[in-house]
Amino acid sequence: MCEAQAVETTTNRQRVLVTGASCGIGEAFAHWYAEQGFEVVLAARNLTELTRVAAALQARGALTQVIVADLSTKNGVEDVGARCGLLDAVVLNAGITHAAAVGSSNRDQLDALAYLMSAGVVRLCEVVVPGMVQRGRGDVVIVSSIAAFTPMRKAGPYAAAKSHITAYARSLALEVNDKGVRVAAVCPGYVHTDLHRRAGLDHLSRKVPGWMWLNPDDVVRATQRALRRGKTVFVPGLVYRLVLPFLSSRLTQRVWRRLTRRW
Repeated sequence: MCEAQAVETTTNRQRVLVTGASCGIGEAFAHWYAEQGFEVVLAARNLTELTRVAAALQARGALTQVIVADLSTKNGVEDVGARCGLLDAVVLNAGITHAAAVGSSNRDQLDALAYLMSAGVVRLCEVVVPGMVQRGRGDVVIVSSIAAFTPMRKAGPYAAAKSHITAYARSLALEVNDKGVRVAAVCPGYVHTDLHRRAGLDHLSRKVPGWMWLNPDDVVRATQRALRRGKTVFVPGLVYRLVLPFLSSRLTQRVWRRLTRRW
């Protein structure tokens, strides 16, 4: 089920769509674009939280639109694509985390995860990017994960979804960069958001060392630097960039599992 909140619109401001905008990284992106003078379209499932974010942006003079939609469904993605209008930027951030032994997740869970974080991302790009290409300008930000580069025990479906959208970002960039559209897939490690608590993994905030955590604003700033520098795929955070070449080694995997053990 989707609802739209009618709002004031203008032709004088640039327009950005942020999915997963009700908290965390998405909320941080929404604030950044509002500060740059964009009209901000906020999309997520939680109307209460979206209304809170919209009110905070409006208090700072931003124009906003709220679209309540479940982006793990085809109908939800189509509704957002139909309602968001022409865009100058899009931040595809909606996501969940998922940790379960192989065979212990039901089909509906896995299908929803795959559509939310991979197939649905591709579909929404197919809807909004052609308008950017036609006008010769636009930014596409895909929030992926460091899981796209490293195996994750008991998180295969999650890692697979992130690998998919990272590969898609690379191919999309090859197609549209010379048409004025910039593409960036940001691949953070652990970020202080509400994502882990919702997945029943709140213990990670206690077990994972503090130096492994980023703040949402760090991710936003790193993404804007990557766009300016023409980097399509990048990992924010010095620590993660240093260890990235070694993440698939047996030694690093043992250390990683010990530091990030979920059970």
